[in-house]
Amino acid sequence: MLSKLTKGQKFAYSICRIGTSVFMNVATVATVWIYDNIFGLKDYPYLNSAAVASGKIIIAFSSFLFGYISDIIPAKKIGRRKFFIWTGAPLLAISFVMLFIPHLFIQAESTWSVFSWLFVWNAMFNIFYGYLTTPHQSWMAEISTEDDRVQISSFQNTANLIASLFGTGYIFLLPSILDLQEGEVLTTQASNILLITIVVFAVLEVLFFLPALFVIKDEPVERIERNVIREFSIVFKNRNYVIWFMAQGVYSMGLIFLTTVILDFSTDILGFTGMVETIIFGLSMFGTIMLSFILWVFIARKIGKKNSVLIGFGFLIVILPLSLIFKVLSAGTIAFTIMGYVYGFLLGLGISASQVFPYAIIADIADKDERETNESRAGMYTGFNSIPLNIFQAISIFFLVGYFGNEAFQERLFWMGPVTAIFILAAIPIIMLGNFDPFKEITNGEAYKEAEAMNNYSDELDGN
Repeated sequence: MLSKLTKGQKFAYSICRIGTSVFMNVATVATVWIYDNIFGLKDYPYLNSAAVASGKIIIAFSSFLFGYISDIIPAKKIGRRKFFIWTGAPLLAISFVMLFIPHLFIQAESTWSVFSWLFVWNAMFNIFYGYLTTPHQSWMAEISTEDDRVQISSFQNTANLIASLFGTGYIFLLPSILDLQEGEVLTTQASNILLITIVVFAVLEVLFFLPALFVIKDEPVERIERNVIREFSIVFKNRNYVIWFMAQGVYSMGLIFLTTVILDFSTDILGFTGMVETIIFGLSMFGTIMLSFILWVFIARKIGKKNSVLIGFGFLIVILPLSLIFKVLSAGTIAFTIMGYVYGFLLGLGISASQVFPYAIIADIADKDERETNESRAGMYTGFNSIPLNIFQAISIFFLVGYFGNEAFQERLFWMGPVTAIFILAAIPIIMLGNFDPFKEITNGEAYKEAEAMNNYSDELDGN
């Protein structure tokens, strides 16, 4: 049984997610907008979409590749995961900055030069994102206990939500920050503002990783020669792992659709176009998710992760179809507005279960495997999971968002909830087949009590 992390160490590990999540949030949305409206690809949308879409494929496979490599790389002094964090944080920051400043290096009038710049640096950004985040996430299985992971996951998801608020805020403020009309060339002042804000994000991303690197110890690991085919075979023979990534893929198709069109739903259906209304709706949804993490930590310790996920998903299946109620209520009335806020609150409560548990479940599966085989392959488990997950999400975005997000068919948005509920419902029978509480017999037995005593003693020594 590993020693528990202190609260400070848990916090240090979790806040690493703030910088990378801001990066991904800004890069996913702002890249398309800025290359369309500022860097001249608006008349060539297929080029922009092709370059950006390639990132989905690249990040899926880079996450797997570097997860596997981080399992086997020799790094006796600083640890196999820390090596990727030390080097990956600055590399990701550099690629993020370069993605947004093509005008400083190439001729903006050349469409193919701009496209090439976008393709290359978007590819580099996604490569380094997998290079950094997969080893970091794999690290959880090696530095934490099964009893800690739900809480750490809740800290991480809180960091993700904070990052999303900052990233989304920046995206919506970017046009006014640059103070440009569509198609105008960047002025010197606008260019400097863009450069400064992007560099600030980059510096913060690196800084958010430093506390974890300095306060969390990583035991040296000897290099182990492994055959990748054998590694695949072991991972795919892990029944619970296969069940989990299939279930996650299915329900994520619904959730990625929901999160992609929820802004359209709030503006076009609920009519929340004002700043105050948007803020209240956003807080009712995202604020609830953050507060719910505390609740799920308590529930999971009582009934386990699997049952907690099933409860959260059952709640979502009941709540999601309420989007149809807005077809009946009169728009603009007080009842309609209040129901809109209540709907956001209830959605946040249900969605929080899908946010808090995946990190912990994968870490448990990897930890259980290591205890049984005496070989760590947390990187393999964490990295490969991104391949089916990204493929499922890409399919959902292509088909569902394309169909329901069409401006000519706004009436379809009323069906956002029931459609999402179908995917959540389809995932439940798959989840029920797996065991996602592999240490439940330990946490309920004498072995857990003994480990608790050892951890308490270790904490006392740390305090001295």
